[in-house]
Amino acid sequence: MKRIYILLAAGFEEVEALTPADVLRRAGYEVFLVSTTGAPNVKGAHDIVVKTDVFMDDVDVESASLLLLPGGIPGATNLLANERVKNLVNQFHSRDKWLAAICAAPMILGEMHLLKGKKATCYPGFEKHLYGATCVDRPAVTDGKIITGKGIGASMAFSLEIVKNLSDEPTAREMKKKMVVA
Repeated sequence: MKRIYILLAAGFEEVEALTPADVLRRAGYEVFLVSTTGAPNVKGAHDIVVKTDVFMDDVDVESASLLLLPGGIPGATNLLANERVKNLVNQFHSRDKWLAAICAAPMILGEMHLLKGKKATCYPGFEKHLYGATCVDRPAVTDGKIITGKGIGASMAFSLEIVKNLSDEPTAREMKKKMVVA
């Protein structure tokens, strides 16, 4: 079973974390919401408190398929400021595991110079952080083992892009049909 970790920092964008969590669980993946704060509950950008499944120390890189970074401000900047988060991102990258980031969160990958020579998308205005990337104006973009999403309105397309990459195109189409996604 594919294992996915979604990192939650204080101020994360709720839709960008919970839409993928829901869609990916529907796809049959093992999804863990991870507290980066050390507390079991993390408050999002719109004051929605989410109970997490595990803490940073519980993330098992070897058995994982994908690490997901939701956006939101200050959520994405809190992720970027967290050295343990950056270390985890580097571990996934160096082991050629999937990384996914949406909205403001692709800036984390850009600031870490992981987007050099890759196509990527992000929330408008954050392109300056995507060092070395070719910015693409699409809801979701895959280049290599990195998936980026544009913003909250692209959360479903971003989630289905992950399903397409971790499973296949027919599975993503079937998920889209079952969820009545236009």
